[in-house]
Amino acid sequence: MIMRCLILLAITLLVFSEVSSTNTNNNGDITWASLPEGQEYSEEKFDGDRFPLDTTWNSIDGFLKFISPGDPPYEIISDAIGGEFVTTDYEPVDYYNEFKDNILGFTVLFAIGIIFIVVFPIVALCFCCCRCCNKCGGRMEQKSSSTCMCCYLIIGLIVSCAFILGGVGTAYSLNNYTADSVETFADDVNSNIDNIVRFVENTNDELSFLVGEQLNYALDQVKIDLNDIGNLVGVPVRDELGDEVGPAITSVKDLATSIDDTYDKLLVVNDTQNELADLYRLFKIKIDQVRTTISTDCSSCSCCSMTDFPDYANDYKSNVDYQDLGVDNGYFPQFAVDQSINELQGLKDDDLASVAAEGEQTFIDIPETLTNSTKSDIDSISENIEGFQDDIQDAVDDLTSELDSVLDETDKWSSDIDDFGETAQDYDVYRVYMMAGIFGLILLVPIIWLLGLSCGLLGRSSDALPTERGCISNCGGCLLILGAALVFIFGTFLMILTTFPFIIGGPVDRLFCDPFQSGEVYKETVDKKGAIPGVDGYYLSDLLLNDSSIPLKISAILDACENNEAIYTASKLEYLVNISEYLNYKEFMPDIDSQFENITGDFSNIDILPDSGKQTLEEFGNSSVISINFTLFNEELGKDITMDSDDPNDLSVSAATITTYIATHAITGSNAATLNAMAGYLTDLQSNFIDPMVAKRDALVTALDELQASTNQIEMNVNSTLTEIEAAQTYIDSNIDSLIDSEVSSYSDRVLGYAEQYVNYVNDQVQTEVGRCKPLYNVYEDSLNLICVSLLQSWNSLWFCIGWCLFFMLAGIVYSIKLAKYFRKMQFSEDTYDEIEMSNVNKNGNKVHPHNGYA
Repeated sequence: MIMRCLILLAITLLVFSEVSSTNTNNNGDITWASLPEGQEYSEEKFDGDRFPLDTTWNSIDGFLKFISPGDPPYEIISDAIGGEFVTTDYEPVDYYNEFKDNILGFTVLFAIGIIFIVVFPIVALCFCCCRCCNKCGGRMEQKSSSTCMCCYLIIGLIVSCAFILGGVGTAYSLNNYTADSVETFADDVNSNIDNIVRFVENTNDELSFLVGEQLNYALDQVKIDLNDIGNLVGVPVRDELGDEVGPAITSVKDLATSIDDTYDKLLVVNDTQNELADLYRLFKIKIDQVRTTISTDCSSCSCCSMTDFPDYANDYKSNVDYQDLGVDNGYFPQFAVDQSINELQGLKDDDLASVAAEGEQTFIDIPETLTNSTKSDIDSISENIEGFQDDIQDAVDDLTSELDSVLDETDKWSSDIDDFGETAQDYDVYRVYMMAGIFGLILLVPIIWLLGLSCGLLGRSSDALPTERGCISNCGGCLLILGAALVFIFGTFLMILTTFPFIIGGPVDRLFCDPFQSGEVYKETVDKKGAIPGVDGYYLSDLLLNDSSIPLKISAILDACENNEAIYTASKLEYLVNISEYLNYKEFMPDIDSQFENITGDFSNIDILPDSGKQTLEEFGNSSVISINFTLFNEELGKDITMDSDDPNDLSVSAATITTYIATHAITGSNAATLNAMAGYLTDLQSNFIDPMVAKRDALVTALDELQASTNQIEMNVNSTLTEIEAAQTYIDSNIDSLIDSEVSSYSDRVLGYAEQYVNYVNDQVQTEVGRCKPLYNVYEDSLNLICVSLLQSWNSLWFCIGWCLFFMLAGIVYSIKLAKYFRKMQFSEDTYDEIEMSNVNKNGNKVHPHNGYA
């Protein structure tokens, strides 16, 4: 069950994702599809956190800011940008005043480094010569044996070695980081190039989608509506006219139906009357026979003489005549029905319904008539639109072709960068080895010092005299001197590796990287209003848009791109390229409005009821059916059937009276039989003749009532319908042109509205969606990081670590040389204590301090 739900959810999401990416037209209102997804951008961003030991870089950064606290000379930069920087305008003192906060610290330190490079070898040489002459501590005698001093020197040397080892460790980490940076440099650069290419391609695809597919869709909707003018214009016009024309057409249809209905009812009346006449003739013969028979029987039996016996001579006679004898004689008016039937048969043959349908069809065909009569006008508009579509498509194709030719060059760039990266990696191996060798040499110094310190401390005896120290202690002292000697030998070389990289990397960091990374270089120069000479407002907008009042700033562009805004909005390109003007279709089709105004149509064929139909209606209104005298019908049909005094319409009552008569007078025998036969005659007459005739008479009454109901309003309805037809036809003739003009105006608004919707859509997409420039910001940020972090930090860390180690090696020279006296075996001891009395002399004649032993 859960799996089914998940599948259903996936299908639903898929369907909705498809729907959301498709244009839809809802009665003229277009819901536009979203932009294509485009290629994904590389996620390999520069990782600034991979720089080892952030404290090291913070120290470097703090040191550089300390020696160069001032901001870059933004005024000079602004003058240079404005083309007004002239070197002859500046005296040396001016340069000093401008740059002292920027380069004074670098200059002083560089000078110190140069002096060190020149002086240090001389000092080292002099120091060595001095020691060779038993001066400068070269004489193998120890004048002081202070334990505290020895401890201070040991601690100082250990601290110096620790700092040196820290610098070397940092250097090795930075060396690996630099190797990784060199290894990934080509990939990082190519990744940025790829992102730029993808941004251009995606933006191109988005523009092609907007100006290509979406424009084609909008113009296709225009063409569809142009070809559907019948429904969009004709149908509304027909519906508007239908309020007046519809009732008239309905009235004609009703009258056509009325003709058929009246004719059918006349036939029913005629058939029913004929049947009734046939029954009447049979009834008339039968009742006369019954009366004669009863008269004969009564004469022979002398049983009918009582006063309560029915008056058969007068009662058993017909009181009606249902035969068609003519109105003039006051009898049943059947001839009027016959005449009406003949007239309506002729009207039926005229087929008013078909005539009315033909007239109605001319009205119904208004949309088709409009389509056919405006075909040339619509074709002309369609040709203009197709021409506009072709022009736009050609422009898009040209733009795409140019972009493709530019993007083709990027493949060569990427190839060159890959080649450069491979070459850099090949040669970087030597850099790695060289750095390993340099810092291995630096590492050797603290190792020798610590080894010497260890030997000295392990081989040192508190009771031994300086001239009697062991070989291990003496070896430790020699190692301390060896470490100092290595510093003297390689110190100049290390200072060269510190000074020259420093004077390159330090100013670049402070004068280039810091201003660009913080954005201050933009804010104080091109983004600052009036900062550039010759430009009163903003330089960038003056350069690109020829309007310095527009606040176009690089920093603002970078901030907008960081927030992933569209490049059009971020760069304020609306001041340079107005999308609405570029897509103003009326410039390409100046006659489009007049072409729509020429759409009128020819509706002269509309005749909702031809003259033949009107004539049929007039004949129907004057037909004999309206002159039928239904009163004579009803009077004749309302008469009693017989003259029986008991019940003229039911002779069974009279038969019952005869039966009662027999019982009352106790008549028996043949007379009773005769009377019962008379009662039977009457009963038979009632059931077989009178009852069917009464039923048929009632049916005729019903048919006459229906016929009368149909014919009462014929004349009025005909006249009313003819009036409505004339009014409707007049209304059509008088109003159809104005209605067409009104609907064509709405139709024009709808058709051209697609263009307006498209322009608004493109404006919105270009301002908010097309070319979201976060990838460009990432490229900018990564490019700065590649230069200022990956390369420059590695460069600056090199000289910093070497300088750091060299500084503490210089201190270590002092500690190691001083400390060597406490570990090396001395050759002389007589001058050791010139001012202290000897209290004890050992067997070799060496003096011993009375209070202190040798540390």
